[in-house]
Amino acid sequence: MEELPRSASVGDPQAQYERALDLDNIEGDGRDPAEAARWYRLAAEQGHADAQLHLGLMYDSGDGVERSEAAAVEWYRRAADRGNPDAQVNLGLMYLNGTGVAKIETAALHCFRLAAEQGHPKAQFNLGALLYNGAAGEPDLAEIYRWWTLASLQGHPSAQQCLELVAGRLSREQLAAAQAAVAEALRRTQSLV
Repeated sequence: MEELPRSASVGDPQAQYERALDLDNIEGDGRDPAEAARWYRLAAEQGHADAQLHLGLMYDSGDGVERSEAAAVEWYRRAADRGNPDAQVNLGLMYLNGTGVAKIETAALHCFRLAAEQGHPKAQFNLGALLYNGAAGEPDLAEIYRWWTLASLQGHPSAQQCLELVAGRLSREQLAAAQAAVAEALRRTQSLV
């Protein structure tokens, strides 16, 4: 345990991130969000994607730092660019709602797709919802079915109900093709494990 603060103080970004997590997750009087933000920033500035995400969360909520939607977007973007699916979802939500950035549905769609392809259930659900609402033009019900099925299989609370809605609008052939696409996506996911 002594090694962690020493490694963090000499610039190890993983140790800095872990130090921040310790300070951020302590219950009661030991929690120090401002100090956690300082350690997150040290790691984030070195490109640590999880630290960038957490710093974005802190700016988004104003926990330990002065609330800044623009700063939250910047840190989410940095983590998203490094492939962090949680940051991609948060950045997508910022674009979808126009929070700290211009409201751009196509940018939200892009962010959700990146995270959905990594298996993030909230991204899969949100991507399906945007596609269903025509954010990418005429809705492809088979693709929407695929994303909502994948989200539903991971326990997303709204996906099953939405899945039933779209399944009822597919022809028998479309439904079979969509189910085959889901099976293929699941096979690819299993081969990565």
